[in-house]
Amino acid sequence: MKLLLAFLLYCWAGTTWGQARTALPVDPTTHRIRYTALVPAAGRSQVDLLACARAWAKGIGTSDKPAVSTSTPDTEVLVAYRSQPFAYTYAYTPATKGTPQHYTVRMVLHYKAQLSLQQGRYRYEVTDFDFEYPTAKPSSPTRLPAEDNLIHTRPINERGASMLTAERTSFEETVTKLLAQLQQQMSTPANPIGVE
Repeated sequence: MKLLLAFLLYCWAGTTWGQARTALPVDPTTHRIRYTALVPAAGRSQVDLLACARAWAKGIGTSDKPAVSTSTPDTEVLVAYRSQPFAYTYAYTPATKGTPQHYTVRMVLHYKAQLSLQQGRYRYEVTDFDFEYPTAKPSSPTRLPAEDNLIHTRPINERGASMLTAERTSFEETVTKLLAQLQQQMSTPANPIGVE
């Protein structure tokens, strides 16, 4: 009976540790994490918004590929592929030691940002998040979709739950900061041409 109770407790704990689902926005078609919003920018010209979008794209992370601008009669679209350092720290108390040990995992976060700019408004879409493991052994594959870690991973022990919680929290903080930088840049009118 005690063995059955221990087994049931182990099964319950294994499926619930760290399982608090985050509110990550997942696109129903691509099944990728996608942050998107339509933001009003009353009185702002399309040209001004494009200048702000280009300044933001230059200021975020390093370029995976050059930013690409395309035009339609009433919309400018800027697509930027960027990467930036990503790290999270988690605490774990080994069974043999009474004090928690802190571990830091360092990766690179890659993503795509698309801004559709119109007179008086813009839409942003930030998606295609990938984690790169530059120090992984073996070295292949070194870049995986972020969803593999953040959504599909199920921790099987307390250490895994601590790692996953820290990784999800750090990801959400990173994206929140990225979107705040975007909205700050887009709310500041660009300098007129020739004015520094």
